[in-house]
Amino acid sequence: MLGSPVWAQGKVDFGSDSSMFANDGECDDPRFEGTGMTATPLLDDDIMADATDCRNAFNAGTITIKPAPGTDELAVYEMIDGIIFGDDTSEWAKDGECDDRRFFGRGMASVLDWSNVGMDRTDCLNAYVDGNLELWNAERSMRATSCDAIDFGDDEGEYPFDSQCDDPRFEGLSEAMSVVSDTIGHDATDCQRACVFGTVSLRNY
Repeated sequence: MLGSPVWAQGKVDFGSDSSMFANDGECDDPRFEGTGMTATPLLDDDIMADATDCRNAFNAGTITIKPAPGTDELAVYEMIDGIIFGDDTSEWAKDGECDDRRFFGRGMASVLDWSNVGMDRTDCLNAYVDGNLELWNAERSMRATSCDAIDFGDDEGEYPFDSQCDDPRFEGLSEAMSVVSDTIGHDATDCQRACVFGTVSLRNY
């Protein structure tokens, strides 16, 4: 179900208090700016995740919505089914493949990198609406992954034995920053170890 813009001046969806920095008296949501913001680096993970702190600061007038880069206009993020798809600032935007690593499914690109999160809106939104991808969920993936049933392959890839899993069939804390389809089944030792210890699980579950 399509939703309205997540926020605009005067009508703000602050989200939840799921950030590790929630309820510390400072706003950590990078959509905002002002004296009520935290002095620590802002993280995309904290978008819509520090509701109480940011709402209090917004109502007190110590933060405002941050303008979009290079403009005087307020950035507006659209939410659909609770997902913020972002914008089209990736160099791979509008090429017919979703490059946002938060997703999985038939509509995904063959090369995935965390740098494209929230930067391929049109491709990912179209694929999502068409039913060709879903938002990856670590908890559901872990439940669906049986390490004993997986053929991890061999160690003939470019980056074996580096303690990172380079096989794009997997996702998680031990997965490499950038993965390509050519490495499927070629980083067995790293990926199997990570699977056993619960730091990677299947992308397509």
